[in-house]
Amino acid sequence: MIELNQNTPVDAVPAATVIVCRERDGEMEVLLLKRNPALKNMGGIWVFPGGKVDAVDPGETIEAQARAAAVRELAEEAGLILSASDLFDFSHWLTPAIVKRRFATWFYVCAVTPTHEVIVDGEEIVEHLWMTPEGALAQHRAGDLAMPPPTLVSLHDLAEHANFDALVGAVTRRQPPYFFPTIIQQDNGMVFLYPGDAGYESADPDASGPLHRSISAEGKFRYVRQVEWQARV
Repeated sequence: MIELNQNTPVDAVPAATVIVCRERDGEMEVLLLKRNPALKNMGGIWVFPGGKVDAVDPGETIEAQARAAAVRELAEEAGLILSASDLFDFSHWLTPAIVKRRFATWFYVCAVTPTHEVIVDGEEIVEHLWMTPEGALAQHRAGDLAMPPPTLVSLHDLAEHANFDALVGAVTRRQPPYFFPTIIQQDNGMVFLYPGDAGYESADPDASGPLHRSISAEGKFRYVRQVEWQARV
């Protein structure tokens, strides 16, 4: 799923991802898209809508361009039309330097009504589904829903909130969490250490202290967080 780079590190490409939520039958659901299995990069993986920032995306700053890219990608991949003002900051991910394809990705969260129709492009994206965060995580643990660490981690975050209003209240009070993983290869898989983990700076997964990491084994990931998000200043 993750190709490591044995040569000179490449620069990270700016990108944007949109976590689309809706409330249905008293539960918050999230939109997941399945990437075409024929794609070389993460083929067959379930992700949130998103993609690279293009030159056509307007904005005076890279973050403004990322918001524009998020809106554009959401329309292209899922047929959902929203505006940049509908997006709330959620998190920011920077791919490690040892990975072949690197992205600096702004994650946003937004809401649509149950009447919004999702239309996938049929090329890059071939399927979609709405699931509760808890349901998606359960299917991943069962081996039925393959996903990369950023999707997994985000679903855990979403699962902590009973509804969209509670989610927005939380994300607007906090500094968007920053994820720049340190990857440790082990015999039975990989460990992704995130800021706040006791072993993050030393790249030591056995360091004593709080844990903030994803652990891979047999194509599945497990997320552990024992740190608090930083409040906005």
